[in-house]
Amino acid sequence: MRKENIHQNYAFVSTTPNIAGADSVIASLTVPAGRAYRMQDGNPLVLKLVDGAGNEIDRSAEIWIGWQGPVGKNISQAGRTMNYGIFRRISITEQENINTQARRLIEFDDEEIARAQRGEVSLITGLTSDYKVLLMLRSPQVVNWANPGCEFNFDMVVLTEDEFLAEKKGIEN
Repeated sequence: MRKENIHQNYAFVSTTPNIAGADSVIASLTVPAGRAYRMQDGNPLVLKLVDGAGNEIDRSAEIWIGWQGPVGKNISQAGRTMNYGIFRRISITEQENINTQARRLIEFDDEEIARAQRGEVSLITGLTSDYKVLLMLRSPQVVNWANPGCEFNFDMVVLTEDEFLAEKKGIEN
């Protein structure tokens, strides 16, 4: 088990422009075979999003973390919705400062916590191969990932499939 920093250039991440005004996936981490990914509550999100003109997106935009199973189109929201205003005009360096992160922490919503407590698949318990961890956005502007000003990062706990199965077996016994 180890922590890995997930970002726009991470090997298993794909980025895509959002659809203006609609709930959209802007970044997707596909869990590779042989691994399980888990997120800890209170994990900081570092984020900078700009449009095609190089302008930072509107402060009213909303961002959240979700996940999707390997089959089906349903997206489960895992983290609370955050207003982009808490990221706007704050440099990446300032966002990474532990003393300024309080408002930009990914906090799980009640439904995700309940899923984990029931022993169901959740971002808290861990997602295995072919599940996706999603960075979601609702914004009036379209994000331009080709702009070098766009970036995000957050940490995830990565387990091997054997570590994940051993943990699961230990809980069931």
